[in-house]
Amino acid sequence: MIYLMLLETDEDRERFQKIYEENYLKMYYMALSMIKNPADAEDDVHKAFLSLAENFTKYSHLDNREISGLCISIVKNKTLNSIRDAGHYSEDELEKLILYDKNSQHDAAAMAEKKEREGRVKKALQEIPEVFRETLVLKYYYELSNKEIARIQGVSNKVVEMRLFRGKKKFREVWDEREK
Repeated sequence: MIYLMLLETDEDRERFQKIYEENYLKMYYMALSMIKNPADAEDDVHKAFLSLAENFTKYSHLDNREISGLCISIVKNKTLNSIRDAGHYSEDELEKLILYDKNSQHDAAAMAEKKEREGRVKKALQEIPEVFRETLVLKYYYELSNKEIARIQGVSNKVVEMRLFRGKKKFREVWDEREK
């Protein structure tokens, strides 16, 4: 695996190999659900792992759960970049992309309602500052603890609490304005 050549120690190589094995399929399905092309999805997963390997020392303090959330975030961003670069979708179509959800329901009406609600939430989230959006996504989408978020973002628990408080406040303001 080419990524392993970027890592300095055998311990890092072993840990990276384990991370790869545990997260590859989740990352692939995330990318595939967004881009709908197996080859392109695989390319985006490769780009994500390459990025993770290049910055591996920066993430060495994270535990497996935090790394898993980070992997999903990286591949999602790489896939969105690929979609934008290819120019196959308009910005409105990008908003309509469905993110992979392993617990999705199979009831068409419930799925349509869920998709609509997720779209509204996603649009509202896009209107709040990035630092608050990232903190809210890590907390409520990836279900990470404040301590885990603090480690990922390299800040104190107090800063995470403040970002969550302010992020929720800003989200509510945007949401209430949109729902009028």
